[in-house]
Amino acid sequence: MSDSMQINRRDTLALVLSGFVAAALGGKVLAQDAKALSFWAVHTGTPELQAAMQTIINQFIKEKDGASVKFEAVNGALVYPKFLTAVQGQSMPDVADGYSYHPLQFAALDQMLPLDDIIAAWKSNGLLAQVVNEYAYKKFLWKDHYWAVPWNLDIRAIYYRKDLLEKAGVKPPTNWDEFQAAAIKLNDPANGTFGFVFPAGNFHIAQHYYMMFMLQAGGSILDKDGNLVFGTTSKDANVQALTYLTDFALKHKVTPEGIASYNTDEPHTLFIQGRAAFVTGTGGLISRLLKEAPDMVPNVGVLEVLQGPKAKLAAGFYNPLFVWKYSPNVELAKEFVTWLVQPGRLQPLYTAYPGNCWPILKSEFDSEVFKKTPLLAEVIQKVIPFTTDFAYPGTGIPQMGAIDGEKMFAAPVNEVIAGTKTPEQAVLDAHAKMAKLFT
Repeated sequence: MSDSMQINRRDTLALVLSGFVAAALGGKVLAQDAKALSFWAVHTGTPELQAAMQTIINQFIKEKDGASVKFEAVNGALVYPKFLTAVQGQSMPDVADGYSYHPLQFAALDQMLPLDDIIAAWKSNGLLAQVVNEYAYKKFLWKDHYWAVPWNLDIRAIYYRKDLLEKAGVKPPTNWDEFQAAAIKLNDPANGTFGFVFPAGNFHIAQHYYMMFMLQAGGSILDKDGNLVFGTTSKDANVQALTYLTDFALKHKVTPEGIASYNTDEPHTLFIQGRAAFVTGTGGLISRLLKEAPDMVPNVGVLEVLQGPKAKLAAGFYNPLFVWKYSPNVELAKEFVTWLVQPGRLQPLYTAYPGNCWPILKSEFDSEVFKKTPLLAEVIQKVIPFTTDFAYPGTGIPQMGAIDGEKMFAAPVNEVIAGTKTPEQAVLDAHAKMAKLFT
């Protein structure tokens, strides 16, 4: 194995993922069946989505006579240890769908194949112009190479109860002041309804919504050149966003008392139970509403992304497909990636479990499933045009995977809600932890 595949202490620190450190690599590439592809997918976490993906893969196998694809859905709780084991053992899948900055981390370990030729082909055939946001592919540009291509969007939004707003004579808010006033007015704990519910536990999801308000305040983690600015030039904006978010619990008291322990599901469940006027939610909330409470759907709306003090932006994830550099099936792997992200190819995912997966190509939104489901149509109109990723306004760097994976900006949300730190101290302490990745 080449010397470039060894990593020093600084690289190791920069490539920390949630719960582990990428170890120095050694040994030989493990043999694989050169006639077959292996494909790991992280974002097909339900039986419906797994069955739909298998249907899509079966079509590829049918069209590519003699090819085979072994598909494995990777449980979210096992993502980090599974990929670590694969990297250390030199047994990565030929193609993988991972978390947002995985391909950059693995590229820094000399494990990824550059996909510049696919991006160039998309530019030539017009597909690149179909991508909903240029950041969806530019986030994978590092050291002058594209290390992945986008295939799936994972949204973050605010949902609201239309009937509760109408009864109170409140119009859907469009900016921070209106949203704060509406949440306060609609808070009715005596009747079991809270003004605003969001996750504030020390989980990844807490930082996703904090990032939304950071962006709206003009804050960020990186600057456009990839420098860490979380607690320096962006400190004031990030403190403002953290204060705004946590004030709903600490000052305005319009949230349940237990949000300091909330992960993704608790806010979703309270909303479905009719106990929240506003709630932060993933696209999975739409899936749950359609499945568990279809009668409630007409009374639910998707809030247009709020105009903050500086910007009108929301956080989301443009998820990657990437190819292992040492695959014995490189050309077939690249062909599979190219085939999979063609217009119309992924429609079975969108119809199998609506709301959970979102296209990265504009033309996909013309399909019937997005037209006939009002909540999906609202997301397309009110959220997706304003969605960017965590490294904004820069493109991705390997350290972003550690910052996200180690929940380094979820901690401030939890610490302030729990009363252990002020917003400013929480931001400064988080910055100090992030800075270790850059030294």
